[in-house]
Amino acid sequence: MKQLWFVLMLGTLLVAGQAGAMNLVTNGGFENPVVPPGSPYLIDVTPFGWTGTGDIAVQGYAGAVSSGDGNQWFDLNPGVGTGSGISQDVFLTAGTAYEFSFLFNGGGGGSTTEISYFLGSGSGTVLSGVVSTAGMDVYGGTLWRGLGATFIPPTSEVRTLRFLPNGAYSGGFIDKVELLEPSAAIPEPATLLLFGTALAGLAKSRRRGK
Repeated sequence: MKQLWFVLMLGTLLVAGQAGAMNLVTNGGFENPVVPPGSPYLIDVTPFGWTGTGDIAVQGYAGAVSSGDGNQWFDLNPGVGTGSGISQDVFLTAGTAYEFSFLFNGGGGGSTTEISYFLGSGSGTVLSGVVSTAGMDVYGGTLWRGLGATFIPPTSEVRTLRFLPNGAYSGGFIDKVELLEPSAAIPEPATLLLFGTALAGLAKSRRRGK
């Protein structure tokens, strides 16, 4: 009986160790499209999975502080324009606790000093806010900051995630956008093999005890 209890507990711990979360945001690190080798940025482009345009910059461009996430980050201001923001749709399930986060920075001599973010619109808005990039200068050594929030949507539906800069030309830099949904634990093959071996050992031990 003690052996059976041990095996069951082992299986529970191994499966729990595989639990994680799924990021519902497509291309939240802005790694696609890829900036060509030798070029520091792409001007006025639409990142894969999003609508809207902006600029994609290579990490470290012009001495900029790296966000530490992938090889690229995104400027919400396309070229020298004001920018109308970027967005993408995500499906949220009622009663599920989601974790939302992103990195942000500023600088570059533009007039953008704030980045607004929205998840949903009108009565369907489940999250919204503003982060300030005033006084931040990624090219002058200002480290990237992060914003994080947890929320539970009251209804199951598709909602639009959107980012919007408040000014023109530069200053609305974002990276590592995540909207994490808890996912069911799925054991890996190695885990199943280990659990199966333990069960086989238990069965062999029981036969010897007869």
